[in-house]
Amino acid sequence: MSMHGKRTQRLLGDEGFALVAVLMLLIGLSALAAAGYLSSDTDYRITQNHRASQRAFYVADAGLEHFMGQGKLVPDDTVTYNHPDGTVQVWATQVVSVDDSSTLFQLTSIGTHSAPEGGVSTRQLSTIVLHKAASIAVNAAITAPAGLHKNGVSGSVDGNDRASPSDCPVGGTENVAGLEVPPTGFSMSGGGKGKGGSPPGFSGNPAIDSTKTPTQMFQDMGINAGVWQGLRDGTFAEADYVVSTDGYPTFGTDVAADEWPVIVIDQSSYGINPAQSGRGTLVVYGDLDISGSFSWDGLILVGGEVISNGNNHIQGSVIAGLNLLLGGSPGDVELGNGSWDYGYHSCNVLNALKGIGWPVEEPGTWYEEF
Repeated sequence: MSMHGKRTQRLLGDEGFALVAVLMLLIGLSALAAAGYLSSDTDYRITQNHRASQRAFYVADAGLEHFMGQGKLVPDDTVTYNHPDGTVQVWATQVVSVDDSSTLFQLTSIGTHSAPEGGVSTRQLSTIVLHKAASIAVNAAITAPAGLHKNGVSGSVDGNDRASPSDCPVGGTENVAGLEVPPTGFSMSGGGKGKGGSPPGFSGNPAIDSTKTPTQMFQDMGINAGVWQGLRDGTFAEADYVVSTDGYPTFGTDVAADEWPVIVIDQSSYGINPAQSGRGTLVVYGDLDISGSFSWDGLILVGGEVISNGNNHIQGSVIAGLNLLLGGSPGDVELGNGSWDYGYHSCNVLNALKGIGWPVEEPGTWYEEF
């Protein structure tokens, strides 16, 4: 082979090696690029998953706060809230009854966040709370700081506790006044003095207590302007139903059998009828006209006057004239015609007070369930 041929063969061999080397280099660079991409994609997914998990955590935590802020704790009743970052389900499980008015509950909150990139993240939180009944002292079957007028001898106002230990542990252990009014706050047309000098239709311990001024009556009950305004606007206890927006609930369908709801009647005057009978706490902005065979178990709190005619049957307590606390001038309670019956019932009052009570988180009990 000539020198030219050998040189040509050597050059061709060098070019082949260079081509293989370039190809190997390109493969290596491609592998590095793919590895870098996979690493970056993994880091991105880890970051996105962490962000989604954090958002689910915040949703669950917000659900706990919202649930406690409402104050209502119905055992095993699951509530769902929609949050800008997801949804949350919260429920309360009763742990133990501490006493007649206090119960320990475990609150569980599951927050869910759906990431825009796909996938769902869930976090579950729990805490222990002590739920206490509202500290309002009920001192009579009817409390009327603006006064009360009774028409005739019919009807009954009884402060002797109609509850029994079979209703609740404190049932039947304490009697209160039948009627509490300020001095000179009671008047009656027709009839006369009953046994022991008391007007007919009133009984209790005493039958009628007229020893306190309206200010003293409010102080003894533990109700001030802030409490009454908070009951009206939901800052003291969140309403389950507000008549102007939710309508009046139907017991047996809207209200569970073990629920004692807070119903706010946000009108200057409202007539309530037998079909609206139920239980819980009625918070009435203005005047309340009760007619027919309407019945109620629990508390009726009225800003203005109460007019009662017919066969009303109240087992609990009625407090009227509360707008005095807000500078108003409510009329007196008018017990008119009919065989109405107002009786103090400590267990119904306690259940109603639990409905407007609130939970307090026990320190050091918050934890996350994995």
